[in-house]
Amino acid sequence: MQIAAVGIGGAGGRIVDRLWRDNEHRDTTYLGAACVVDTDTQALDELDALPGDQRHAFGLLETDGNGTDGNRTNGIAAIEDERLEVRRAIDSLVTSDIDAIVLVAGLAGGTGSGATAHIADALGEIYTIPIYCVSVLPAGWDDDAAANTMQALRSLEATVDGRILFDNEAWLGSEQTVEAAAETLNETVVTRLGTLFAAGEATEPGAVGQSVVDASEIINTLSDSGFATLGYASQELETDEDAGDGTVIDHLRDRFFADESDDVDEIKAHNAVETTLRRAVRGKLTAECARDSADRALTVFAGPPTWLIRDAVTDGRRWLGDELQSPEIRSGDMPTPDRSTLSVLVLLSGVTELPRLAELETVVEEAK
Repeated sequence: MQIAAVGIGGAGGRIVDRLWRDNEHRDTTYLGAACVVDTDTQALDELDALPGDQRHAFGLLETDGNGTDGNRTNGIAAIEDERLEVRRAIDSLVTSDIDAIVLVAGLAGGTGSGATAHIADALGEIYTIPIYCVSVLPAGWDDDAAANTMQALRSLEATVDGRILFDNEAWLGSEQTVEAAAETLNETVVTRLGTLFAAGEATEPGAVGQSVVDASEIINTLSDSGFATLGYASQELETDEDAGDGTVIDHLRDRFFADESDDVDEIKAHNAVETTLRRAVRGKLTAECARDSADRALTVFAGPPTWLIRDAVTDGRRWLGDELQSPEIRSGDMPTPDRSTLSVLVLLSGVTELPRLAELETVVEEAK
């Protein structure tokens, strides 16, 4: 799937900057184009990877280039004054081969909270391709951050086709701050987004899956303007080199019986696929939810072709349907011939029971 990614505000900008780096280091390209828009010129200057001409400041009259200081009203005023200019900056990204526009924003601050829905609305006036938002939820229970977040989520409901949530609070370690853990948090969300959007983008014949996940599969899973969350798990697989003891007999066996040594025990492969899938589904999601509140799911199995046995993938899909109590399950495999890692990504969409959103709503109500 080819996406145009737009980072909005400080948090969104840092994530899109890291997506740019992630895309450069993958064998497949999913990031067709990217840019960052922000009211804070210093935050734009501090980005590491994104070229300078793909960083755009807006709202300078309202903010003097110093950001909104968490004030959502200032963020709204900044984008209202420069709505067309920001849209034109993004227009250059959206070529005919782009399948979707992905906005990325932290919703606790003034810029992400105030501007994102307005940008989505401006883009929706022109483009018929889906527009999604990766919405980063705040850590802690600050009144203003909670209010910004909940107001932004309500505004986004009418302007985007899907909202993928990432909850900072859930991913912080004990006594950690978002600032101290920023690298780890960004790496977590980027790994999952990159795996999702890169699915199906094969670079060689040996990397074409038995059941390919294409852009339409992702779009059909995401597009309902509801909430989505991502699960992910991986494990290193034991290769023949790991299993052998390096003796002369081992080397002779590898040389003269290469085909046989490449075979993988079906039971071992089946167990590896099943275990990794269960860890992805039952482990930590980007935003915790009641699994059975999801009405659709997509799962991507990636690993060496000999480990992606069709029966194991089929059984995994059947288990996921039973686990979620949902009939709408999509799945595919993504062979990675040159790697010894098995990974499973799960996209749960249409989720309705999200404890973190209930917590933030309580904070807002108690602050009134």
